[in-house]
Amino acid sequence: MRAEVGFSTVPRFAGVVFTAWLCGMASASAGDGGDDLGIQSVLKTVCTDVGMTSCPKVPTITQAILQISGLENAAPDYVRGPQGNLVLNGFSALCSVSSDPILNVCSLANAVNAVNPPAASPVAVSDLPSLTPVAFTTVKGQAVPVPLGASGANSFFYAVTTLDQNGEIKTLTLFFDYPPGTNSNFQTGQVIAKVSLPLQVLNNDGSERLICGATSSPLPTGCPASVTSVATLQISACNSGPGCVNGLDANVVGDFSIPGTISTVSAGALGIQLRVSFAPSPNSDRSHFILGVQVPLLVTHGNDPAYFGVVPSGVIPVNQLSGLPTAFTSDVVPPSKIGVAPQAAPACPSGTCPPPTTTFPFCASFSGNGAGPLNSAVATFLSIGTDATTYVSSPVFQQVPSSLKCPF
Repeated sequence: MRAEVGFSTVPRFAGVVFTAWLCGMASASAGDGGDDLGIQSVLKTVCTDVGMTSCPKVPTITQAILQISGLENAAPDYVRGPQGNLVLNGFSALCSVSSDPILNVCSLANAVNAVNPPAASPVAVSDLPSLTPVAFTTVKGQAVPVPLGASGANSFFYAVTTLDQNGEIKTLTLFFDYPPGTNSNFQTGQVIAKVSLPLQVLNNDGSERLICGATSSPLPTGCPASVTSVATLQISACNSGPGCVNGLDANVVGDFSIPGTISTVSAGALGIQLRVSFAPSPNSDRSHFILGVQVPLLVTHGNDPAYFGVVPSGVIPVNQLSGLPTAFTSDVVPPSKIGVAPQAAPACPSGTCPPPTTTFPFCASFSGNGAGPLNSAVATFLSIGTDATTYVSSPVFQQVPSSLKCPF
């Protein structure tokens, strides 16, 4: 089966390293706790500086760095480095973007990142050469990041925000480029992909709630004490039925209506569009599996005030820290009131972070060439800047505690 689902035709905008990384995997670090080194206090300072009266409490260092990146419009490795916000607040730099006699290189010792400014129009597979991905390989059945160009990289994750026909940022577009998947023939009923998404629902009182996935011990709020599951997009092969579109059935599993009560909703009902294609890409000349997913954004004044900036003397709104124009002028609320918020979710639901027993919010597993089990391909965090730049960061293997994992 060859499948093309979802996206409409739109205008388009124009070995050695891996070995060194792999040898370092055995030496464990202090972990990725968000309170390590006091980074949460730095994040709180940044929140105050951009006019946020409340600041998300996140359980991992990677999320804290990403949250700072989004709020001050700076790349994650700049935040981690000697000129970044950590040093400005009296802490030691975590790493350097290049070789340094004292500091480790960020992409080898801390995290692998990708930064993409907003696209001028919706994107397609043909636009991948213009975007930067995070690369992954598989270690002990888990997807772990590697620098671009590293030997062994077998999966690539792209993320970028896009404008609608009115020139407003309303969509997060994701591409999962999976070169090992070269067989386009799927059996009816076969699950060919699972993708986790940190969806938020806008409540009637203006607050937001993270939609959680199936868990064994939910709290009354619907999430475990530290979030171990988020909503999951599941794509299956089909040949008939109301949800079957071009041979694919796409549904999202989560507690949409009642916290803690898991239900299944069609992806289309949530405004989520997808395309499965088999084509070459910048990462492989062979025709292979590429999944594109468009997810609505959820950005509001009440929950994301920094994203609407301040207006000095009639000039367009700007970020109070960076001085860059902000990308949003009015609330972005999908018809379903469900979408991806710009923060580096998932935050700690109680506001007090336990040890980093949590989930990567953006995970993906794909079918191999046959009907066997799904293979882990992506595990990462993401935030969106006030200027709509997308920041993706995935901690390297030695920085990941065993309790931080994907929900499937």
